[in-house]
Amino acid sequence: MDHVIDLDEAAAVLARRSTGRRAAGLAVGRVTWRDATARWPQPLETDRALVHEPDSVGVRVLGPDGAELSVVLFRGGWADVDFLAGLDGGALPASGIASAEDFASRTDGWITRVFGGLGGVEQRSGGLPYGPTPYGTAPYGTAPSGRAARRAVSPSPCPCLPRHHPGSTPRAAR
Repeated sequence: MDHVIDLDEAAAVLARRSTGRRAAGLAVGRVTWRDATARWPQPLETDRALVHEPDSVGVRVLGPDGAELSVVLFRGGWADVDFLAGLDGGALPASGIASAEDFASRTDGWITRVFGGLGGVEQRSGGLPYGPTPYGTAPYGTAPSGRAARRAVSPSPCPCLPRHHPGSTPRAAR
């Protein structure tokens, strides 16, 4: 696997931002590491000293009303990003990550996507600036989820299969 991202730098970014996120009421878990040289199944370690050749670093963040975000960054420049927020949940796009700062910016967006503004948590933690967007006041490049998204964006027929959106019909079938 190519080494695109310095995972130690990415972990440092997570640590720097965790104080502001905790102040906003989020529970930020310990950073976990996976060693590329460990035997399968590769265990997750919380002690960096136990990992000889890291191939991923991850963190889990919990918020109000059971909202949860899990981010695992791989040294190849992609991440597994999963979330649950009320009735909304799933995976978020996370490929082509070029640096620790790019990862930091994207993480700010994922935090906002899952937990909302939280009174400017990204500003206090050194993240994205707030400002007007098509969705109201939110960090640039982010969009609300759930009911807020449905209120902010006019509905349009979904081109995907009906199983993704019960009660809808694919455009091709109309």
